[in-house]
Amino acid sequence: MKTQLSVALVFVLCGIGINTAATDCISRKEFDDFKANVLNHIQELTLKNDKQAKEIEYQKKAILDLKRMLVKYDETSNNSNQNDTAVTSNQSLPGEPSMLSTKDSLKPPRKREAMQPRQLTANPTDVIAFYAYLTNAEINPGAHHIIVYDHVITNSGNGYSKHSGSFTAPKAGMYVFSWTTFVDPHSYFPIELIHNSVRAGIVFVQGDTTFNGVTGLAVIQLQQGDVVMVRSEPGYTPHGNIHSEHHMKTSFAGWCISCSSYM
Repeated sequence: MKTQLSVALVFVLCGIGINTAATDCISRKEFDDFKANVLNHIQELTLKNDKQAKEIEYQKKAILDLKRMLVKYDETSNNSNQNDTAVTSNQSLPGEPSMLSTKDSLKPPRKREAMQPRQLTANPTDVIAFYAYLTNAEINPGAHHIIVYDHVITNSGNGYSKHSGSFTAPKAGMYVFSWTTFVDPHSYFPIELIHNSVRAGIVFVQGDTTFNGVTGLAVIQLQQGDVVMVRSEPGYTPHGNIHSEHHMKTSFAGWCISCSSYM
């Protein structure tokens, strides 16, 4: 290439009339051929450089994608309670850009199988829950009257007694109690939930010109053997009747939310 450029320079000097040896001069055709070869060579080098530049950019992008993939799977592994599994590969990221394709380079590790949630199945023998209602109306029950819900629908754990209207906790735990009371027209009652002779909740129900009902709800921590029942308030004189029939049920229910064991 250096020799060809020198020849071109001599041709130019000959062309402007400078005295040089005839052997140093080339014809116009020879110079045009030389020029065409040089331009073609420059074009080939330019195309090759452009191709290499595009390949380098492709390699850089592939490397960044692989790095992001590694970070993603590393975060997934760190958030899992399972032990990390080593992933081996015979290939490694190139130190410098290469003309080789990255399609068959590093393959992503297999996704860790999703952890199956542990099945929580309550043992029916450990469930404590009851539901009972009053079959017939209570006529003029008065104050300090314990409501005995005589018709039992549910009594898992055998904590409720339909003879006394009281619930005795078979186990210590956190319990929810609900009591619904209906009254006749022109009747009114304060109805309270009693925990070991201490009020744990109270509602007031009043029927003006028609039947009316109200529901109370309480969450109580009980010890084994604690007793819970429903009664009309001792310090207030009620009026009328507590109503219960097939259209509306005066009822009492409770269940433990911390007593069930799981496997």
